[in-house]
Amino acid sequence: MNERESLLRRLSAACGGHGFPAGEPLPGERPGTPERDRVALFAKTFTAADGVLLHGPVETVLSDLGEMLRAEGVTALFFPEDDAAAREIAEALVPFGPFHLTTGAEVRAGSAAVTAGFRTAEAAIAETGTIVETSAGGRTLLPGLIADVHVSIVPAASVVARMEEALAAVSADPPRNISFLSGPSRTGDIEQTLTIGAHGPRKAIALLLPP
Repeated sequence: MNERESLLRRLSAACGGHGFPAGEPLPGERPGTPERDRVALFAKTFTAADGVLLHGPVETVLSDLGEMLRAEGVTALFFPEDDAAAREIAEALVPFGPFHLTTGAEVRAGSAAVTAGFRTAEAAIAETGTIVETSAGGRTLLPGLIADVHVSIVPAASVVARMEEALAAVSADPPRNISFLSGPSRTGDIEQTLTIGAHGPRKAIALLLPP
């Protein structure tokens, strides 16, 4: 089986289709991985993709997060109205600024401010260092699409080992949109010159919250 066939079978299994049954290990793979190992692998793969990881209780990382945002020139913070964790962190960061709160609608309308968008991730994939955000329940994806800096809030319990596990969780009622975010946005389309932030955030930060 070549790499392409293996990937297609894994995706099919994740969505409950033909191939290997969803939730069962693939040939050569171990069954369930302990949470601490998944988290450690996610930290490694996310930072290998040029993401920035902060790990610990919110109150202990706010100062470092504020410093990172100031270094990027951020002045405006926004978050989904229905995301309580994102709201709490953004509001707590205001004194570490100068920062002010704005909305995704204002940013989308053409705000001149350098922005940071906060959102709680549905999952994070250890194998690839990928953060998963979906539109399930009408949730917005704007913080990961239009912000200059994206801050993903990743509870340790949401880290899964592989992509098909993340897909299996939404296969019963698939959302209209799913974003897979692995580090900052980048492209080499123009004269094969790497450009950061061309189609999305130029910096990706994961705030990994302990159990």
